Amino acid sequence: MLPVILSGGAGSRLWPLSTPAVPKQFLPLMDAKQTMIQQTIMRLDGLDFMSPPLVICNAQHLPLVQSQLSEIDKLQRPVMLEPASKNTAPAIAAAALYCKAHEDDGLMLVLPSDHTILNIDAFQSAVAAARNAAAKNTYALFGIVPARAETGYGYIETEACTDNNAKIVKAFKEKPDEATAKKYVAAGNYYWNSGMFAIPAELFLHEMELFNADTIALVKESYEHAEHSDAAITLSKTSFEKINGNSIDYAIMEKTKNAVVVPLDAGWSDVGSWNMVWELSHKDASGNAANNPAFFKDASGNLIYAEDKRPVALLGIKDCVVIESKDGLLIADMHYVQEVKTAAERLTKSR
Repeated sequence: MLPVILSGGAGSRLWPLSTPAVPKQFLPLMDAKQTMIQQTIMRLDGLDFMSPPLVICNAQHLPLVQSQLSEIDKLQRPVMLEPASKNTAPAIAAAALYCKAHEDDGLMLVLPSDHTILNIDAFQSAVAAARNAAAKNTYALFGIVPARAETGYGYIETEACTDNNAKIVKAFKEKPDEATAKKYVAAGNYYWNSGMFAIPAELFLHEMELFNADTIALVKESYEHAEHSDAAITLSKTSFEKINGNSIDYAIMEKTKNAVVVPLDAGWSDVGSWNMVWELSHKDASGNAANNPAFFKDASGNLIYAEDKRPVALLGIKDCVVIESKDGLLIADMHYVQEVKTAAERLTKSR
């Protein structure tokens, strides 16, 4: 099975630590010793059916990928480089062409490089179940067992059945309001859409032909005219830039009749905002988390991250995020962290 590691995200919701030059997947967040992309790859160790990973990123990040994979001794393939950001469907299509050419079983495990998973054993069990489903020419989507009525994720509705390993997909649901999210969780047959998949390459390419003929034609052109070296497979810019970007959900998963959900209850998070970093971090008795020497007085529920390990004091402050790096300073109420992306984009344009 070929692990396909998607590393094209910008991570702008974690500004100013995550930037276009060094997005969040290349950072060790809070208590972690390894970066997120390193963790993504290392949690596959022990699965004897896994091939070396194929990482897909843009050319700007090639040195980061090479360095970080070398640190964990996982740089065993060329890195695939996208000439432009066109969302997940074209990237996975290019990976499927590679998989078809280089892997006998033609199965891919598609993983974003910027997620955390706390229970590795549960994750690996789910991967094994997903591989079995994909071997039957079916897409296996990892559906996260909801821990709460979350409004920040899309949901997958499944058919009611007793099979805990694979449940038939009934419908995809957009990010709900709170009342709807509570109904989904209470129903018991809805899962968070994790963006992780086990995919038969041949099926994916066939259905791209059915549902997205223009896109797959351009991906094939770009792949056929790619530049190859020991370090990288650089997809052809001429063809790739003509692609209308699309996610795998819209391009394939919402149209196919060949998808199941493999439930995953393993402490998953997409670490999409600073409050999620706070949730995953070690905290003191008052709920304060800090990566550096910090002093708290009448303060609770705060998150401090100072890139240069500067000491920080918070006095009489609750539910606050203080993030300092060479690229900027963020001070925000925890309830406003979803606005960080807007602030980052505005400040980047003004520089």
